[in-house]
Amino acid sequence: MKKDIKNFSLDELKAYFTEIGEKSYRAEEIFRAIYNNKIFNFHDITTLPKTLRDALDNQFFITSSEVISKQKSSDSSIKFLIKFPDSSLVETVLIRETAHGKTRNTLCLSSQVGCAMKCKFCATGQMGFIRNLTTGEIIEQFLLVEKMAGKVNNIVFMGMGEPLANYENVKKAIKIITDPKGRGLGKRKIVISTSGIIDKIYKLADEISSVRLAISLHAATQKKRDYLMPGLRKYKISDLFEALKYYNRKTGNTITIEYLLIKDVNDDYKDAKDLIKLLRNLKFVKVNLIHFNQVAHIDFKPSNREKAFAEILRKNGVTVTIRHSKGEEIAAACGQLATNTKTSTKFPI
Repeated sequence: MKKDIKNFSLDELKAYFTEIGEKSYRAEEIFRAIYNNKIFNFHDITTLPKTLRDALDNQFFITSSEVISKQKSSDSSIKFLIKFPDSSLVETVLIRETAHGKTRNTLCLSSQVGCAMKCKFCATGQMGFIRNLTTGEIIEQFLLVEKMAGKVNNIVFMGMGEPLANYENVKKAIKIITDPKGRGLGKRKIVISTSGIIDKIYKLADEISSVRLAISLHAATQKKRDYLMPGLRKYKISDLFEALKYYNRKTGNTITIEYLLIKDVNDDYKDAKDLIKLLRNLKFVKVNLIHFNQVAHIDFKPSNREKAFAEILRKNGVTVTIRHSKGEEIAAACGQLATNTKTSTKFPI
């Protein structure tokens, strides 16, 4: 069975070529071809000898998935539905933002097929957990989108799945995408959004501290968070904030607290005061208040108290923004990503 060459870091590829009696610099040629030039066929990497191209083609593949639908919203967001050989489906979203005549492309990457966190407001959470994506499958989303839609400026691991529950593959994918011999995307251009896998937050601070961190909090009391995010009941808020204090001290990075405002659930004055009390434990922190995007079969409603909630935070010295997600009309906004191999609608590319 062929192996996915994107599962190999540059050092691992160099070791492979040395083992088979080839020059190690061949690995750098392959990295440039795949990650810079978006060449997805070994026979098209003409800097390599034909015998080596044949050998690589017999043992490895570069891509294995197909984009089976592409939807574009009126705000220029594009949602891609990607199918892997085992029929697993993931969605990834390209968000386009134009300011001062310049367009910035942010890619919302998936790390799992489904999710085990069971968050009541999230379509992916309603799918349940199916499997982790491999390193190569995470990277493949990035490569396919860049080839089809242009250069990506930023990556956010906010798609399907809990990235820190697939920590090693996410970490390795980041290492490969940011390798200066390949695509060379800056680590500061990457955000990992987690619901709060505490032990992995410590590892993140120690191992890839340049990557930015966002926490999907959504409630400031244990009881309310357990209700909204039942898959996280074993992770206590007090322990989570101890990990975040460590992350602050170790990295000096600002942590973004993601807070989805849901009508009559987590949006009143007491909720705001409880959140302020928690945030006093952190040195570098800001809050993103997120508009709730309607999801089928979920009865929650968007809050009408967004501005008032934000004002309470600001008056207490908290840096806060209100984020209205893009792509809602094509179910590409926060909390709306979900696939089902039997029911996913296919749209023409």
